[in-house]
Amino acid sequence: MRLYPASATARTRTLVRDLVVVGLLAVFAWTGVKTHDAILELTSIGRGIQDSGRAISATTRNTASAVDNAFADAGNAVNGIPLVGGQLGGTLRRAPSDATSALRAEGDEQGGRIVRLGVEQVRRTERAANWVGWLVFLLPSVVLLAWFVPKRSRQVLAMATAHRTLSHAPEHILAARAAYSLDYKTLRRYTQDPFGDLAAGRHDALVTALRRESGLP
Repeated sequence: MRLYPASATARTRTLVRDLVVVGLLAVFAWTGVKTHDAILELTSIGRGIQDSGRAISATTRNTASAVDNAFADAGNAVNGIPLVGGQLGGTLRRAPSDATSALRAEGDEQGGRIVRLGVEQVRRTERAANWVGWLVFLLPSVVLLAWFVPKRSRQVLAMATAHRTLSHAPEHILAARAAYSLDYKTLRRYTQDPFGDLAAGRHDALVTALRRESGLP
């Protein structure tokens, strides 16, 4: 099966058109990738939200630890008081445990909720980046190929059909076909007197015109 016409001019024209289509597809792909990457940069917002959640959890835990340490230091300081020092010190060390435990739990809960929100935002942004990137590539590509592929396929099929049809046809029939079907301007590129050639049995130029205009050598 012949993919390109035998004529140098027609072959060059067809090849240039094919390369333009390939180039446009490459441009569409590049644009889709760039669009995907641009949207993907928005995931930094979600990661910032996650960092904020972790920071809240860490801050509440540090605060709770600081309170526990402060009461522990106070308890250690009163340990030396006669009679009541040990009991008072233990009481002081245990005093903030309920409050600091609740503070840690609340901080972990709030921080975890914020982290989950950040994770969800990253997931949705990545999904949107993928969808938009593909759409930016596929929509113009489908339109371009819907215009180009049928036309190119018809050209290739026409050359294949012409090859099968013209291969074993009688020369005088082909010459007559050329004289009666090709326009005058095309005929004059091959012979100055197409109908005179047909009448006189000079078929070479007419047959050559028919084959070349059909894309065949």
